[in-house]
Amino acid sequence: MTGAEDSPSQDRSVGRLQPRLHCTLEGHQGAVYDLVVSDEGDLLSVGGDGLLVRWSRVEGAWNPRGLAVARAAAPLFAVCCTPDGAVLAGTGDGGVLSLGRDGAWSVKPAHPGGTYVVTPMTTGGADGKWLVWPNGTCLAEVPGRLRCHVKTEKGEWLGTSEGRLHPLHGGSAVQAHEGAVRAVMAWPGKEALASAGSDGRIQIWKQDRGGLSPVLSMDAHKGSIYRMAPSPDGRWVATCSRDKSLAVWDAEGLDLVVRIARPHWPAHTRSVNAMCWLSPDMLATAGDDGRILIWDLVGGEAPAGV
Repeated sequence: MTGAEDSPSQDRSVGRLQPRLHCTLEGHQGAVYDLVVSDEGDLLSVGGDGLLVRWSRVEGAWNPRGLAVARAAAPLFAVCCTPDGAVLAGTGDGGVLSLGRDGAWSVKPAHPGGTYVVTPMTTGGADGKWLVWPNGTCLAEVPGRLRCHVKTEKGEWLGTSEGRLHPLHGGSAVQAHEGAVRAVMAWPGKEALASAGSDGRIQIWKQDRGGLSPVLSMDAHKGSIYRMAPSPDGRWVATCSRDKSLAVWDAEGLDLVVRIARPHWPAHTRSVNAMCWLSPDMLATAGDDGRILIWDLVGGEAPAGV
């Protein structure tokens, strides 16, 4: 298994994908913190400038001019789409920005200190509370800031800034990472949970009635991992990190397939904070350099020396 401890030459030798930078989208005045694809196929981004921006796609081409559809008075850290076509975004001052299909938007208080997780029906934040949206009913309260969430057939888990995974419906929490748990997901094709954190590691867990049991831990990045997500076809898992890189892993064998970073690709120059899959072979990434990069994973030749 290839991890962050590998030398640069080893890290590049896997090379089963040949990424190509499809296009670059610019417009945010500062860091971009999260990305999501709308039901219409548009890309939505949020960032430190408080902007919620829509990037449209027409006949396979992305419009390089994004449309700012809402603006909060504080940074926006997380974004999601709801089944009825609305958009929710968590604000740095603890609110939830709600954008309706009609274009009207508003901000409602939710979590003092910051809202870091939004789903179509729930929110989590700096107060450690997991709340029903929009009525504010508290489903759980845990120590530390809530940073991520996952729901599987076997349970529901909350990741915190203290490195722990807490079961939502009873059971014992587990210490998953040194530093915050930044991402958690069901691993495709396996009855397993995966978490990623500020220690740059991916941890694989077995879910059972007694909670979570560790199966495998591997070095993945040389800095905090901020996002982790499976491809739509379940073949790959992608991670992005403060170390300025995007990594794609084989979901079956857990091997590193490709690591996209400078100088071998025209990648981000600063921390990569967000990513989302646009198709089984296309990814969007965004980060502290204020840019959104669209990657075609099978669209070109590998750079010289890779």
